[in-house]
Amino acid sequence: MANKNTNQFVIGVDGGGTKTAVALADMSGKTVARAVVGGSNPRNIGIASAAKSVAEGIYGVLKKKRNINVVSTVIGLPAMEEEYKSRKAEIIAEIKKNKKIAKIFDGKVAIASDQMVAFRSGANGKDGIVAIAGTGCAVHGWNEGREIKANGWGWLADEGSAFWIGQKTFQAILKSFDDRVQDAKLEKIALKSLKLKKLDDLVDFAYADFSKNIPLLFKVCDEAAIAGDKVARDILVSAGKEISMSVREVAAKLHFFEQVPLVLVGGAYTSRWVADTAMDDIDRYYPKKFDFVVSGDPVMGAVKLAMESIKAKNAK
Repeated sequence: MANKNTNQFVIGVDGGGTKTAVALADMSGKTVARAVVGGSNPRNIGIASAAKSVAEGIYGVLKKKRNINVVSTVIGLPAMEEEYKSRKAEIIAEIKKNKKIAKIFDGKVAIASDQMVAFRSGANGKDGIVAIAGTGCAVHGWNEGREIKANGWGWLADEGSAFWIGQKTFQAILKSFDDRVQDAKLEKIALKSLKLKKLDDLVDFAYADFSKNIPLLFKVCDEAAIAGDKVARDILVSAGKEISMSVREVAAKLHFFEQVPLVLVGGAYTSRWVADTAMDDIDRYYPKKFDFVVSGDPVMGAVKLAMESIKAKNAK
């Protein structure tokens, strides 16, 4: 007799400010198709545009695997823990408008926060902390049914994020050009890295699409730090301390009595100054309290949640 689960699949979606990752997996958790599309933060681009990106990404995996039964889909999106928690039905309704992905609605479809998705990508239990430092930055912790969040308020805040680092880098370059600080390395590295000719080109680049282009300056900053630029290193170290501050605030309010996972997710951790500063500073305040887990594939947290929803349904 054939295994009835052989044609059953789940979909996980990890939405972000600049990209949306989608994975199609079988019931063992093995990924069989992936897609990456543009950003899907409803705070930044609105519900309709965010839903459009999500639907595009889901279609990107569905077209790679025909004639399958999608039994569960979990969509992790930014800002769900802040202003969009009560608008999940509206987001699902927008996604449903794309008829090319109608088959996912034969199964369960749920909206989750990108914070929960990111946490579960590196943790199997329910208690612990996630510190996201990608385009944005947010810290969220759970302990015995209680949860606390810090940071994650968007472009004008999100201290420690790639956007925040990019903004500080852009400001440092302009200060150097004006001779308000004595440092020209960042400007030279930025122009070379971005293949621009002069400072005016960099300014045009930044303002042309600041939500997309400012975070790209994070890589410029890290490259300059590797080359020995002190200004760049100071920016990255400051980002690590900002992340640590948010983690410490969450930890202080949740009162963990045993070691729990602290999942670090996001491109900012590719900088050793950000990652090392954050972990060292956290460990200094909370020695041996956290099991640090660097997760490079947050979409798998959404896949885990999608699989668990089916297992919970079957257990009833």
